Amino acid sequence: MKHIPSWFPGAGWKRQGLKWRDNNREVRLNAFNIVKDQMNQGTAPPSACRTLIGNLPDSTAPDRVVKEDVAIDTCAVSFIGAAETSHSAARVFFMAMLLNPEVQKKGQAELDKVLNGRLPEANDSPNLPYISAMVKETLRWQLVLPLAIPHVAIDADEYNGYYIPKGTIVIGNSWTFMHDPEVYKNPDEYIPDRFLKDGELDTSIPDPSTAIFGYGRRICPGRYFALNALFLMIAHTLAVFDIKPALDENGNEMKVENDVTGGSLSYA
Repeated sequence: MKHIPSWFPGAGWKRQGLKWRDNNREVRLNAFNIVKDQMNQGTAPPSACRTLIGNLPDSTAPDRVVKEDVAIDTCAVSFIGAAETSHSAARVFFMAMLLNPEVQKKGQAELDKVLNGRLPEANDSPNLPYISAMVKETLRWQLVLPLAIPHVAIDADEYNGYYIPKGTIVIGNSWTFMHDPEVYKNPDEYIPDRFLKDGELDTSIPDPSTAIFGYGRRICPGRYFALNALFLMIAHTLAVFDIKPALDENGNEMKVENDVTGGSLSYA
């Protein structure tokens, strides 16, 4: 089929494929080349991409091409894998703050007490248990991926009387796990305190990260990066902003609804 001309009647699939190929090349290379140019100019901010480029061997090294391809693919996959999901989690956080102003105030009070006016850093996490609890509750409350990626049972198994033959496609229902009232009381409410006990994180409460990032060998490899990024986003936002509803034409606060989209990737 590769020999069929793209102009041939009925070959619209090939024209679409060529378009997707160009889009894929653009996503793969553009951001990487931007960072390379910034490094040459001495203006590149710290990033994983800058580190990978900085660790590449000299351009005359025999393995330079191979290692640069690996760096390009690593940067592209990291960007694509985090762009939509991190954006979704951020929207959930802002919706939660609009619906739960008392939670916002508690988070800000902890930040003011610990930071003394400076901006938070990743290593402040142990001293900011309430902010860490907000990260967990944001991910649990409205899941970015309500259903996990499909898996295949590598061996026959049995669960609660159900026989699962080898080769069966299994999809983890992450939403149900995170909204089990026997595990999380009042699961439809946004309550970061559920993860705290005596002012510290309660390790007896199941951590949402055990389910929301997938399962088994296919669990999200960027989960630690995502958790750190969400922590910093929440901490920085609450350190400098008050999150309030927008105003209508009469100057009244507009009503905010607890509403998310359907589909495999959920948005607030």
